Order: sequence, then C-alpha cells, then structure tokens
Amino acid sequence: MRKIFTKYVVLVLLVLAVIVLFQRIQWLPSFGDWFKSKPVEIENTAIVIKEINALAQLITVTAYNEVVIEEVIKGGSLFNNPVVPTLLNVPDLKYANKKLVLVGKGKVLAGVDLAKLTDKDIFVKGDSVSMKLPKPMILQVIINPSDYDTFEETGSWTDAEARAVKLKLRDKLIITVLRQNILQKATAKAKLVMENFLISAGFKKVSVTITSNEF
Repeated sequence: MRKIFTKYVVLVLLVLAVIVLFQRIQWLPSFGDWFKSKPVEIENTAIVIKEINALAQLITVTAYNEVVIEEVIKGGSLFNNPVVPTLLNVPDLKYANKKLVLVGKGKVLAGVDLAKLTDKDIFVKGDSVSMKLPKPMILQVIINPSDYDTFEETGSWTDAEARAVKLKLRDKLIITVLRQNILQKATAKAKLVMENFLISAGFKKVSVTITSNEF
C-alpha cells in the first residue's frame, strides 16, 4: 500500500514539474490566471476588420415599389432618302408611332458595403472602439421577369428596344426610392446595427460614425 502511495506522489510531483517548466517558457498560463475571470477582448484592429469584412454587405433597408414607364418611338420616313418626297412631289409619308407602357414591381436593397472597411476606419484601444462606416448606397435592385406587366403596346418592338425600356423602368424605380429617403433610413439603421454588433463583441465604449455624404 505504501509503495502505491509513493508512486502516486512521485507522479503528481512530475506533473507539477512539467507544468512549472511550461509556464517558464510561456506555453501555459500561470496558476492564478487559470481561476481569474477575464473580460471579452478583441486584441487588435486587424481582427475586428476581418470579422466585419466577413459580413460583406450589410443590408439595412429593403424598399418595395411599383412604377410605370411609357416609351414612344416616332415612326421614321417611308423613304430612305429624304430628298425623294421633294423629287416626286409627294408627302413625306412616315411609319406609325410605336408606344409601350410597362408596369414594373421590384425591390431596392440599401445598406453598407463592409468589404470597403480598412484599418484606417477602425481604432481599438482596450475595451473601446471607434469606427467610421462607408456611406450607405444602393446595393441591389431586383425586378424579376415575371414582375413586368405590359399595360399598352402598339407597333412592333424588338427585344433590344424592349430591354431599353425595362432599363429605364429600373432607373425610375431607383429614383423613386431615393426620393423616399431610403439612404437616410439605411444610414440610421446601419449605425444602430453596427453599434449593437460591437457591444455584443465585448466592447464597453463604442462610437460609430458614417462617412459624410450628401443625399
């Protein structure tokens, strides 16, 4: 029994000796550190940027809207040469005008492109962090093919002409939501979301600003 007890004592001493050795070469924390509670820390700015960049696009506002676009193409002359009507003493006959009226339903996503953040935009010191976010922007415009309705169509429209009208409708959708202050709303939401993110990451003092922008 005594031999077994001696064997255990020797084993414990060997383990303690190894731990002390590892502590000296800083492979293990000190005994006191094992039982000491530590605050959540993000060690440096590079880590913060890496974590935030991974979020990619921070979409804070999605606006749904319906817009109408009307396009008229005036009919050209029936004669390839404009001199012909004068020579023949006939009216300059023209093709009929073409008209296309489209109704489009779509959504516009606005927010911040977090991939643009650099180490110049974030300052970390202890449990404090200050951040300057890129200005909010239109990140995506979505109008599916099924979201277009033809309200009126006269004449024959080529695929290229129809696509050009749809692009104008897309632009009108963007203009419409910009007039509804989508960027201002995205700014306020982005600031709030990022503040909450940094607080949840363990920072006690958080300051988030937005790159100045004229809307």
